[in-house]
Amino acid sequence: MSWFYKMMKKDSKGFTLVELMVVLLILGILVAIAVPIYNKSVGDANKKAIASNLRTIDGAITQYSTVVDVGTTPPTATNLTGDYIQVWPTNPKGSTYSVAGAGTTASPYHAQVVTVGVKGLDDDTYTLEDIVDW
Repeated sequence: MSWFYKMMKKDSKGFTLVELMVVLLILGILVAIAVPIYNKSVGDANKKAIASNLRTIDGAITQYSTVVDVGTTPPTATNLTGDYIQVWPTNPKGSTYSVAGAGTTASPYHAQVVTVGVKGLDDDTYTLEDIVDW
């Protein structure tokens, strides 16, 4: 035990390898906890952005359908920009928004988004009805 006290009295500066390894282990654990939480929050934010954009586009489709004869001109990205939607949404990165449907009761027009490489989302085609289930 006396050797321990002598070591403690000795004016040793710096950290031991064990102390540095313990600090790195603690930092690794904190990063392992934080990264999945961050990725989940980014994915949730992307889903909410897509849902909001699709609601806006669906509202524009409804407005367009009441003004224009649905049977003659189906709404497209070009038709809806301007008077109905100020800027056609282009984010989250990798998303492509479009209008689908035949303009009938059985197949009404609806907005959809195709996501490819969007963080937190599967590469898939989503419509507003799908997003409500998220």
